[in-house]
Amino acid sequence: MTPFLWSQLIAACAFSCGLASYQFQQRKSVLVCLTCLATLNAVHFLLLDRHAPAMMMVLTATRYVTAIYTQRRRYLYLFLGVAVTGVALTYDGPLSWLSLAGVACGTIGSFQASDRIMRICFMSGNCCWLIHNLLAITPVGTVMEASFLTSNILGYWRFYRDVDAH
Repeated sequence: MTPFLWSQLIAACAFSCGLASYQFQQRKSVLVCLTCLATLNAVHFLLLDRHAPAMMMVLTATRYVTAIYTQRRRYLYLFLGVAVTGVALTYDGPLSWLSLAGVACGTIGSFQASDRIMRICFMSGNCCWLIHNLLAITPVGTVMEASFLTSNILGYWRFYRDVDAH
């Protein structure tokens, strides 16, 4: 198989991890699946010889692994600082602000002790990325974020519908 075909197979596996992640209630399980998603996406980008997005995915996977073991605010601020620095160094127009907002929501969500608050932050990040991908006219990215948002909403509804009714 060619590197391109491998990259697509790996991307499909990553997509599956992302969809599955929001169907778990425990915070740690969600973060483990998202770590797999980011790691597989890093490999996907490396196979496509796209080093910058691969490094962003490695950073994202590192953030998730860190958040599995700690919710200390200093790590939250560290990863937010890295994200702001990354956007400052690579800024290429207004869409960069949406990507920063999406990353910031994901970062804030990653370091929440409550899976419910984490999920709400991730939904906010999904919305930022969905709008970003719509404006960037990337159909696959749009479908992916819409799918992740839908999966997250369904997971939230399954876990909290009875709690919210009372």
